[in-house]
Amino acid sequence: MSAEIMEKAGELAEAIAESDELAVMREAELVMNSDPAAAKIIAEFQKKQKHVYDTQMRGEELTDEDQKSIEEIEGRMHGNTAIKAYIEASENFEHLMRSINLIIARGISGDGGCGCGSDCGPDCGTDCGPSCGCN
Repeated sequence: MSAEIMEKAGELAEAIAESDELAVMREAELVMNSDPAAAKIIAEFQKKQKHVYDTQMRGEELTDEDQKSIEEIEGRMHGNTAIKAYIEASENFEHLMRSINLIIARGISGDGGCGCGSDCGPDCGTDCGPSCGCN
């Protein structure tokens, strides 16, 4: 049986690799990476992320100036069409992957639920609360 499972997993991997969601995300990533303005914004964001991480690791609070700077960079990210397109494509691909995982969890649980242990019902993953683990 495990050989059959591995074969099905390979088929699933191939289907995901051929999905529109992955193709769109990869294309959006190429466009974003070739946009100098997007690259500059991303570099600033990564630098700020490191600063936030380092600050938190030292047990310090972020300053109001840090918060303001983060919001400004995030605003520029959402204002850049290449970054915005990549974020949207990435979210669509992540949604596909969550849906696949949900289907697998439902199959494993055998009760039509998601396997999270709560009584989600047929709309599991959409009607569950954040503590459910389905979302």
